Amino acid sequence: MPTVPAAVRKFAHTIPHPIALIGCRASEMSFECCEYDLAVFAPASQHNRVIQVEGLAFELLHLALPARDHIVVLGGMKVLKDTNKFDLSSAAKGIAPEKYRKALFAAGKKSLISSLFSQQKMRQANHPTVAAMWLKLAAYNFIGGMLAISGCRPMPLHELEQVRQADARTMAEGVEVALECIGIERGTRPAISRSVKAIKELKSKDYDSDLFVSKVNHLLGRSMLADCYYYAGKVAAKNLAGRKELFYSRYSKLVKLALDLSSDMQLLEKLQKRLFRAANGGLKG
Repeated sequence: MPTVPAAVRKFAHTIPHPIALIGCRASEMSFECCEYDLAVFAPASQHNRVIQVEGLAFELLHLALPARDHIVVLGGMKVLKDTNKFDLSSAAKGIAPEKYRKALFAAGKKSLISSLFSQQKMRQANHPTVAAMWLKLAAYNFIGGMLAISGCRPMPLHELEQVRQADARTMAEGVEVALECIGIERGTRPAISRSVKAIKELKSKDYDSDLFVSKVNHLLGRSMLADCYYYAGKVAAKNLAGRKELFYSRYSKLVKLALDLSSDMQLLEKLQKRLFRAANGGLKG
């Protein structure tokens, strides 16, 4: 397991609450551009934020007690600080491997159900762009769900690599069609540039918008075009999933650019039927 830098531990002790390192920095899978995700258990609700300290990026993610409500998020965490009011180390010991596996499996099933709901919205959509958007959201939900079911907690920046490393027997056929829905073969620099410009507009008020841009630039700098295209689309999908229907139709051009959507509805309908079978198969498996 990776060693936690002294600067991270030092910063954690400036926060007056129990705190743990989570996310990719607590695993073997991280890039130089990755922030240090810190789970903070504060008594009152606070806003998440990104800050820079000693050249490192920290994302403070405020979670409400009890810790058992966040088993998937806290899986593999490294406790950095306990307090007299709450012993996070004891909570970490309580997340047994079997309990974590069951929680991850349940989260995966939930994502597959979300994929099916998104597919239903695709079929009901009156606007071609909105229909294409829902299919792409369904595909991202499917891949995240199948990764979780296979025992791998999805990490957006690393998700495509996680797919490459996943058990092919569990995921191969369904993931292939999901990646077709996402359009991974269209991951070129011009396409990514157009998408990122639109996503920056979507995320203009988000606290982590600069972090998103830095990650995109890192992947582009390493010529990881497919991973960058996938990641940008994943971020756009998460942003758009919570919008109201009126937004999709009013800003359809922005939606289309952000997700680099195809207008070939005949093809998308065929892909949706294949994705539907894969999602149902994953739920029955």
